[in-house]
Parts: sequence; C-alpha cells; structure tokens
Amino acid sequence: MKYTQLDIAPTISSLFGFEIPDKDGREIKEIGAYCANKSIDQILLIVVDGIGAALYKKLDGALAQLQALSDDGLFFELHSLPPRITTPNIGTILTGYTPEHHLLYEVDDTFYTPVRSILEIASDNGIKSGIVIELLGAKAMLNRVDLAIGVENRHGIIDYDRRITDLALKAFSLEGIRLLMIHLRAIDNCAHHYAKAWDDFTFSARTIDENIKRICRGLCRPTLILVTSDHPIHVEKWAHLEDDNADVPLIASYVNVATAPNKR
Repeated sequence: MKYTQLDIAPTISSLFGFEIPDKDGREIKEIGAYCANKSIDQILLIVVDGIGAALYKKLDGALAQLQALSDDGLFFELHSLPPRITTPNIGTILTGYTPEHHLLYEVDDTFYTPVRSILEIASDNGIKSGIVIELLGAKAMLNRVDLAIGVENRHGIIDYDRRITDLALKAFSLEGIRLLMIHLRAIDNCAHHYAKAWDDFTFSARTIDENIKRICRGLCRPTLILVTSDHPIHVEKWAHLEDDNADVPLIASYVNVATAPNKR
C-alpha cells in the first residue's frame, strides 16, 4: 500500500518511542530501518510549500542539496490528501489524522482544537519540540510546544525563508530542541504571486535549496532531516507542471555533523 502524508507523524513518533492515539496513519518502516543503527539526537521536519513529486523531479537541477540528501538517504512519493491546501494538509502531516479527523481547515482552527500534534505529544513525553512558521500559526502554538517562533513576511518571501532558516539553527543550538518543524514558502509564493516563466520557479527552488544547505552546514548534532510538501501546485496557471500527479516528495536523510552533504 502506498504511503501518504498521514504516515509522517506516526513515523516520527515511532523513532522517538511514543504513540499517537487513534492515528489514521502508519509508520514508514523503511525509515525506521534506515535509522536503526544511527545515533540521532534530533529530527528536523521541513515542509516546502507547494511542490509536488512531479515538479520536484523537474526542478532537480535547482535542488542540488535536496538531491544530495536523497542520494544519501531515502526518497518516497507520498499520496497527498484532499483538499490539498496548506493548513489542512500541514495539519495531517503534523497529526497523522485525516482532515475530517483533525478539522484544521484554517489557521484560526488551531487556536481551539483539542487535537494534539506530534510536536505537542513529543513535548508531553519530555522531548523538547518547536516550530518556526508564519506569525499567526506560531501564536496558535504558544503554550502547546516548548518553542514557537513566528516570522512576519515584511521584506519578501526570500527574506522570510532565510529568517526561518536562521531561527531553525538557533532553536537547535541555543534551545536544545530535539523535534523541530519549519515551513519554507518561496515556491508556493512564486506560483501564487509573481511567476511569469519557468525560470521564476527555478530561482525560487534554488533559494530554498540554499537554505537547506545552510541548515545542513549549521547543524551541531546528528540529525534526521525529513523534507516533504503540503500539496502540489494548485494555482491553475501552473498546475500542468505537476502532470496531474497528486503525490508529494518525502526525503529522509541522516546528517552526521562531520559528513553532511556538501559539508565534506
């Protein structure tokens, strides 16, 4: 059976040794086997907004760091769940529940939900967890996780993603976070707001790839990096780039500080 976005949170919970109650997803066994003989101090979950598996493959020349992580680790094409928009699909990634189960359709829903994400359950189990995302989403996670940092998009999406990256490294090095989720938005923002040609997508992809490279170079402890997406492109003008494929990529790669891709 094909893996889906539902399976990311149960995989993380299994690696940390706790359970998600009444989960709709299942553990990705290959990731567990891949990590079995590795010393992993922390897990970083990177959600790259708006990149399906088909677009990911077309952008491979612009995603050298991601390709290096994939070559050193594992690559999957996950089925994305409807409605394939940001909030409910990130909700699925972080909970292991279907949208009908978690009911997180808008950011405001996060303020009132009784549903607990993998970050909150980890924190309850003594595993320091955090999130670095846009400002409103971070406010919704305050007092739910150990660290919730919100970033405002004041100077454009490239600057936004860069600050997300900087804060992610500080969360690991200064706060002792062991499970962190971040959200990089340049590709989705490009599709929605300024893309006029293919070169705009490759430029956006390169900026994300550079941020992920900086993360790999800046990590201080052995880390499992999981990179996935919330949904394929859904802007009608550019949807053809996904070839009618609803899958999203998932990369799982172990980054040992001394041997990180492009850090050798």
